[in-house]
Amino acid sequence: MKMILIAYNAAIDDEVMEAVESAGVDSFTKIPEVLGKGHTSEPHFHTDVWPGYNTLLLAVAEDEIVAGVMKVVRNLRTTLGKEGIKAFSVKIEEMT
Repeated sequence: MKMILIAYNAAIDDEVMEAVESAGVDSFTKIPEVLGKGHTSEPHFHTDVWPGYNTLLLAVAEDEIVAGVMKVVRNLRTTLGKEGIKAFSVKIEEMT
């Protein structure tokens, strides 16, 4: 089992959710209006100077599903480019 964390520009929420669900994710936690700055993107601080915000999606799934999610995120990064999306997978040691 792994946890996948996906941080993305809130403007592409529909595309991300469609892609993640098509990869087999059926349960998740979504945290809207996450603020931050990446190495390759402008800051998203939800202010007049740095408008916009991100969304954070977390899901725990079997390794095969996580691999599929990482693949669809790579495709989104290619097709959406500047809009911003980044995914991370982390091994789950224990879950209760």
